Parts: sequence; C-alpha cells; structure tokens
Amino acid sequence: MIAFPRPAGGIFRHLRQSYTTPLTITRPPASEIPIPRQIWQIFFASPTLRTLDKTNLYSTRWVSMAPGYTYTLVSDLEASTFIDNNFKSRPEIASTYHALKNPALKSDFTRYLLLLARGGTYSDTDTKPIVPLEEWLAPEKRRDIHLVIAPEYDESQDKHPKDWMHPVQFCQWTISAAPGHPILERMVNRTINALHWVAAQQGVPLEKADISDFNVLNSTGPVAWTEVVLESLKEMDPNIKGFEDFYHVDRPRYYKDVAVLPLESFRADWMDEYGLSWRKPRRALVRHYFKGAWRQIPLD
Repeated sequence: MIAFPRPAGGIFRHLRQSYTTPLTITRPPASEIPIPRQIWQIFFASPTLRTLDKTNLYSTRWVSMAPGYTYTLVSDLEASTFIDNNFKSRPEIASTYHALKNPALKSDFTRYLLLLARGGTYSDTDTKPIVPLEEWLAPEKRRDIHLVIAPEYDESQDKHPKDWMHPVQFCQWTISAAPGHPILERMVNRTINALHWVAAQQGVPLEKADISDFNVLNSTGPVAWTEVVLESLKEMDPNIKGFEDFYHVDRPRYYKDVAVLPLESFRADWMDEYGLSWRKPRRALVRHYFKGAWRQIPLD
C-alpha cells in the first residue's frame, strides 16, 4: 500500500504522470493518426480513503506497453474540472454530471466525455494490456480508423447468463477513439436523455433520483453503449440487420472509420497473457480482472 498525502480540505488527490519513453519501433507520426497517443484511466476514491493499494492498478504496465504515450489517471476532482472546462458550450453535460451520486454512473459518463473531448485510449483500472498499443491495429489502418471497439459477449460462443440483455454486447471497459467521434457524441446524448427520463418518471430532480443497477446499464453502461454502437453501425452499413451480424467476430471488421476487433481482444484470460492460446491471426490485447463491483444487487 502507498499512502498519498491529503491536501487541505480533505480532497483525495490524483496520480498523474506524463511519459516520454524513447521509441524503438517504427510508427506513423502523431500528426498522421486520428487517435491520440493518450491513455486515460479513472480512479474515483471514497472520501474516507487515505491509502491506495497499487496492486489494484496496472499503470506501469500501460506505460511500458505504450512508449511515447501520455498516461493520465483521473480523480473525481479532475473529472469535474475537465468537464466544466471542455463542455462550456453544452452546459447540460456538466449539470448532468454534477447531479450524479452513483460512482458507476460518473465513471461511465466520464470515460465517454474524456474520449469525446480529447480522444485516446480509455481502459478500466482493473485491466492490463498484454500487447503493445501500437500493435492493436494493422499499420495500414492506423491513419483511417477513428474508433476501436470489440464485443465482450457473444451468445453464439458464450454461455448466456440471465442478466445479459442482448445476444451481443460491446465492451466499454476499453475503447480507443479520435476526439469528437459521432458515436461518442450519440452516447453522451443518450446518457443525458436516459438519466433525466428516469428522474422525470420519479418526479424528482436528477440529483434526488433513485438510480437502480438496471438504470445504470441502460443509461451509461454496456447495454446503452451496445445499443448506440449497433444503431450507428447499421447507419454506416445497411447490410447490418441486427446483433446476429456480430456473431463469431474472429478477425477485425471495418465500418467506415470504426474497427470492430475480435471477441477475445479485450477479454483475455491467463493463457492469452502468457501467449499460450493465441489463435493466429487472432490474439487478445487486454486482460480484464473484473475487480470492480459496482452493482448493488444481482439483476436476477
């Protein structure tokens, strides 16, 4: 455990570092690629937390797998300031964010806003990259792709738990994006509308609304993200009819400026991590340890 000193006022400070590790691989210059070499992670601390268990973070791994990238771990205070400063033209974004009490809602909303405003790669703090970020896309695609996503669940390959609402669900614990991507903008709008609809149904302002786990999933969480992604991809490709078109994604697919990576890309297991179960040309990129526990009660 590492103790972080508290500044006056009792605000838990963030960990923020920029790295300029010398590069040893050939890659396109930053001016030629739409997705910035920026890594974002979010850590919203409990008000009573005085120490941070470093074993719950994989910051050094992200840095080592991304030489030349800037790494930023965002605190709740920083998130508030960032949103206030970057979305002045849309005051409903900041007012919605500041009304939220549920940390899962705030974390979800923040990731979309970070990427919408600045772009880069967002990944939860309980994830670890197992492939260098420069290798996530084929070199010839780096200049054309503005959004990188992957499924986290496919009922044609996975057992179907009770609480999965769609036959395919897209992951939102890891996303890479160029700033201003319209899918992210659509997701932000969906979030605002969904949360205020919940509050209106209860006849209370948003800050007093009772936001259930179901509401989290359908406003900021993976269910909402999945529906926004599917809706957007159907507009990009009229051949896409529904979720079944994303069964058995076994190699990268490209829809205009969006790359949909294979199912295992962001959900590696220990065999992937040690290079034992890579199925060429398929391989996992990120391992998710599922250390977060945001739900209040099981959905069943």
